[in-house]
Amino acid sequence: MIIYSNNQFLSSDTEIFTVENRGLQYGDGVFETMIFKNNAVQYFQDHFQRLQKAMKCLELSNELCKDPVKLNNLIIELIQQNDLQQHARIKLLVHRAPGGLYAPESEQGILTVLVKDFASNIVHTKEYVVFSDDIRNHYHKASMFKVLSSGRYVMAGLEMKRRKANDIIITDIDGNVSETLQANLFWIKNNAVFTPGIETGCIDGVMRKQIQTYCNNNEIPFNAGFYNITALEGADVVFAGNVAGLTAFQQIEKVKFRTEHALLEALRTALV
Repeated sequence: MIIYSNNQFLSSDTEIFTVENRGLQYGDGVFETMIFKNNAVQYFQDHFQRLQKAMKCLELSNELCKDPVKLNNLIIELIQQNDLQQHARIKLLVHRAPGGLYAPESEQGILTVLVKDFASNIVHTKEYVVFSDDIRNHYHKASMFKVLSSGRYVMAGLEMKRRKANDIIITDIDGNVSETLQANLFWIKNNAVFTPGIETGCIDGVMRKQIQTYCNNNEIPFNAGFYNITALEGADVVFAGNVAGLTAFQQIEKVKFRTEHALLEALRTALV
């Protein structure tokens, strides 16, 4: 596999970092995960805008990451070099240059881009989902962005595996639903869409933005706010959403749900 890192196209076998890497030592950096299909990076401008906001929040700078045209062209070139013409998953990472302890010495960000094959046969349902007992989200300046220091998601993933679940819902410190392991959380009730607010500490997802825009354009009520776990019980359908797809939940703890809904299918058709 060919990767791009620090202004070079390299074999993935190449040693590109040392132990001074701040991503390794402190999780000091941000990332974006994108999907390439239909000869384009899906929702690239929205990913680019979120990347800009995340880098500004962490006081990171990288010249290539300031230019959406050059960055998009770089990603396309890397996909071509890896002969992934149909579908690809892209992971773009920016970590800080070495120097300093918790307080860094530099604002310079080092860009690394990875691509790999992406199977287009998305899982449309997950059988069993649980609420996390171990992890709680809380809102802070960077909580809406994808940062390299993602230990809470790793711990939630371990809990999910330990409890033999297919996904896990994280709540905030006040018991409000926040997000799932890898996606934003949504539910439909009376043909209205509901989702936790960013203030619960969830990621400000790119697919979340697309769903909100779709609802606004089609006069479908879209509600974001604080909801405790009982709000899900009366839902017509509950689903997770990110740029890889929309996945309905068949059962959350002991409560079972429908996995099909006309509005959910309309969202899949329009956005995924």
